Amino acid sequence: MRDHPVIKLTLIFIVGIISAKIIFINTYIVLALLIISILLLIISKRSTKNLEYFNSITFLLALLIFSIGNHYSYISQRNISPLIKDIDKVKDVTVTGTIDKIDLIRKNELIVYLSADSLYSDEFFIKEEVLLLCKIQLETHSLYRLYEKFEPGNRLRLKGFYYKGREKRNPGEFDYNAYLSSKGVAGILKIVDSASIQITSEEHDFYKNTLHQARKAIDGQLKRYHNLETFSLLRGLLLADRGEISYETKTHFVNAGVIHVLAVSGLNVGFIVLIFLLVFGRLNLFLRSGITIAGLIFYLVLTGAPASVFRATVMAVVLIIAYLSNRSTHLMNSIAIAALVVLIIDPNQFYDAGFQLSFSAVISMALLYPPIEHVINQLSIRNKILRYFILMIGLSLSAQIGTLPFTFYYFNKFSTISLLTNLIVVPTIGVITGIGIFTLIIALFIPFIGTYYAAANNLITKYLFDIINFSGSREYSFISINNYSLYDSILFYVLGFMLVVLYKKLKHRTSKIITVILIVLNILILSKADDKDIIPDNYLSILMIDIGQGDAFLIKFPNGKTALVDAGNTTTTFDNGERIIIPLLNYLGIVKIDYGIVSHIDTDHYGGFVALILEGMMGEIIKPEIDTSLSKDKRFEEFIRERGIPVRYFKEEKMEIGNTAVYFLYDDAIKTISGKSTNDRSGIFKLVYGETSYLFTGDIEKSVEKFYTDKYRNFLDSDVLKVGHHGSKTSSSDEFINYVTPKFSLISAGFKNKFGHPAFEILEKLNKQQSSIYRSDLQKAILLKSDGEEIKLINW
Repeated sequence: MRDHPVIKLTLIFIVGIISAKIIFINTYIVLALLIISILLLIISKRSTKNLEYFNSITFLLALLIFSIGNHYSYISQRNISPLIKDIDKVKDVTVTGTIDKIDLIRKNELIVYLSADSLYSDEFFIKEEVLLLCKIQLETHSLYRLYEKFEPGNRLRLKGFYYKGREKRNPGEFDYNAYLSSKGVAGILKIVDSASIQITSEEHDFYKNTLHQARKAIDGQLKRYHNLETFSLLRGLLLADRGEISYETKTHFVNAGVIHVLAVSGLNVGFIVLIFLLVFGRLNLFLRSGITIAGLIFYLVLTGAPASVFRATVMAVVLIIAYLSNRSTHLMNSIAIAALVVLIIDPNQFYDAGFQLSFSAVISMALLYPPIEHVINQLSIRNKILRYFILMIGLSLSAQIGTLPFTFYYFNKFSTISLLTNLIVVPTIGVITGIGIFTLIIALFIPFIGTYYAAANNLITKYLFDIINFSGSREYSFISINNYSLYDSILFYVLGFMLVVLYKKLKHRTSKIITVILIVLNILILSKADDKDIIPDNYLSILMIDIGQGDAFLIKFPNGKTALVDAGNTTTTFDNGERIIIPLLNYLGIVKIDYGIVSHIDTDHYGGFVALILEGMMGEIIKPEIDTSLSKDKRFEEFIRERGIPVRYFKEEKMEIGNTAVYFLYDDAIKTISGKSTNDRSGIFKLVYGETSYLFTGDIEKSVEKFYTDKYRNFLDSDVLKVGHHGSKTSSSDEFINYVTPKFSLISAGFKNKFGHPAFEILEKLNKQQSSIYRSDLQKAILLKSDGEEIKLINW
């Protein structure tokens, strides 16, 4: 590092960027430091032999770089206007502005980034520059017609439904709104009507439109020659757009430890360099290098210049120029140059997951791969193929070690099969990328030949996806990682750096092995210091999951057994089971739900169970007896039984689960009272743990509530009530509430839902009971914990 000051400069600049979260160094201080530094540097020309003077200048320059990083990061923060920040969701919002960027078209959706200058509705009028993500969802032909007409720079007038991105509403959930804010996006405008879209000016931005048209043309060719599976993969690899890859497939990529191949990065840049060198290998060195650099810059622009590609491109260009000038280059120095350039352009990239994963991987390879390679070389493996195979394992291992903290933090998973899958996937991705590029080129001149290459790529991609889907869907493919924190990350890198330093200094193999074992054990033990299990054993925990409009309650019994009471809705655009409940269970370290309790057959209650059953996460289903007049009930029953899930029907019975009594209060007489109402057929049950009790009521309405009050009367008395039908006025009759007398009332409802749940009169009724009301629409997920004597609200 002594001979490469750019590494020090970059590190100081990064510390300055981080410090902007705590302090702000204003312009005057930065200018003062700059002037003093320049003056001292001028004076130093005459007295370079004074060591203290030299150290003073060095310290001052370091302080200046730190201050520049701090100031630049602070002023570059993407702050959303307070006027729009507090708007959650509003119907019929009209927006005017200019198209900043157009994403490649997706199935039934076109995403346009609009630089808006005014937003207004019946509720507000805002005239301020904000960036909006506009989701246009129309019929296919209407959507494609707009896609052909829209150009960056066009002015639009749009009318639609405005809402913020989903915040972190459950433990471990991804904060999409914070992510959008980090990109400068204030909110989302959803348009579902062609009449709500008007182009008011057809002027366009030449540079942005040229880039957009090039991306469209390449995308069109990819789609023309390949099947959907290969097209979606190549669109991600060549154009950095993974929108057509399904959520399920992406999850399997994560589980198999190969998600990095879908993020356009150094791997893809390496493939581009290799392809150019192979194609133009017969040209002279300078011409070949020049064409390769031009190709890299074109690829960088074409992908939208994500941090990972920018980093890899800068490094590749630095290495090529160093080779041309016959100068040696230092890998860590090249990494530092790339990081500095990226952060000078946009300091916010430091907090981007792509930047973090990309740089941690390449730094780890630079530091860890040489000693790993040295150990492998000492084995004196004669078989070249076997030696290459082991070296690739070493390279993959070195990259994965460096990215572990970020992988744990962002995905809450550790892939147990990633070393093996990477050996298959990485070279295969290289082949697919190469054939894809060659297909695009050859198809321009001989389209007929292009179809054959595309067909070959379709076959290779099919086998690749089969391998990933198989390996990523196994129970053994990953281990859930819980409670991973900033402290754990710092601990990992500090002790990891100590390991690298000590490993180089130690000469004996035995001492090296002992050092590795001790540091790894320290990381494992010390990382447990700040762990906190929000639903611990030996307690009864009830988590009201925020799944929007619907119900989903997770119960963990004192003996560790679990139950899920309803699982929210599933639609063509959003599956609560897949997107919210499964990630939540992974975060909590719950591998399987022992009892899935379906209160009744309405999609906002049972829909999310489908994803859990498909993932093999369901032990037993308890539900109302099948209603053969309901096709959805028959389909659900058939689906359950096809997958070998045991089914039990509601009846009046008592179960004992971990010192907790579960009383099912269902009565066959309900069939007569309920008529065709699925709500009134809801199975209700009561939990009793020690001195505490909980009553779950599904969506029963007043007529059925009367039946239960007449039959059970004082037995309904409970500390906690799951308020019926999301707080609708059709439930929670006076008589029923007077018998229950809840101390806590849980209401699961969607934020500003169209049904007006919960009703004001129900809230008033519960307030008269002096019941503490907890609502998922206002307070997000609610967690209650009982030791058998008292119930506590837990701030997760």
